[in-house]
Amino acid sequence: MVSDPKYPIRDVARLTGINPVTLRAWQRRYGLLKPARTEKGHRLYSEQDVSTIRHILHWLEQGVSIGQVKGLLETASPQVSGSNWEQAQSQLMDSALQLNLGRLEADLLELASLYPAELILRKVIEPWLLALAQLHRPDAQLIEQSSRALLMRLLHQLLTIKTGPVIAVARVGQVREHHAVLTQFELQGLECRSLDLGMLDPHTLPLAVGRLKFDALVLILGAGLSQSWFTEMDSVLPKRCFYTGELGTIYQQQSWLNRSYSASVSDIKREHDASFSLV
Repeated sequence: MVSDPKYPIRDVARLTGINPVTLRAWQRRYGLLKPARTEKGHRLYSEQDVSTIRHILHWLEQGVSIGQVKGLLETASPQVSGSNWEQAQSQLMDSALQLNLGRLEADLLELASLYPAELILRKVIEPWLLALAQLHRPDAQLIEQSSRALLMRLLHQLLTIKTGPVIAVARVGQVREHHAVLTQFELQGLECRSLDLGMLDPHTLPLAVGRLKFDALVLILGAGLSQSWFTEMDSVLPKRCFYTGELGTIYQQQSWLNRSYSASVSDIKREHDASFSLV
């Protein structure tokens, strides 16, 4: 029995983590979804549509390109070969090494329009940035800096969401600025607006909490923090505060963390959903 359409596109975005722009692209370009329409032309999705989206996500996780997914959904015993993510990393690296910034921009925008932010970051962008930082050639610094600058500019341009919870983002310890922009991009994929507070200043944080009216604070943990820092900050941080960042696992192993921690904001959504107010 086919379920009745009942979810508007924003609700589907919150249920699945796929933003409306990507959902529309999957429908228009690949025919993966066929939502109903209201009298005013707004899309309405059924439980079956939501289930299909989750099946699509499963295949994307396996490294299947969005263009190949429809065939797999329609096949009783699908076979997968190769990794779309490795190909995407290689394509970005080729463009960067050639300093072909026009092609690099087009590649990045294509990824952002067709895939969920979390997958792009984990499977392509972060490994690519790491590879750029490990280049050993005379023009390595030029390649890394120009590529990183282009990426940051594009991500700032893509931060256009106007509704949803407001999540403040701040950095502590030794952590580079681009990590905040990547976090903001991932938050947008979760249908959240974001505010970048820069490096956390414990003296001005109470003013920010009172004036900016954000729903939660995410702190990106960097290197060089001590147990006493976490203890001293406990009375300053707002109630809805979450730690994130890969280095947080080290502090967690030391039992220093006094707030909820997850490696990424997508993990925060999955593990601390109610208090993070993402759905």
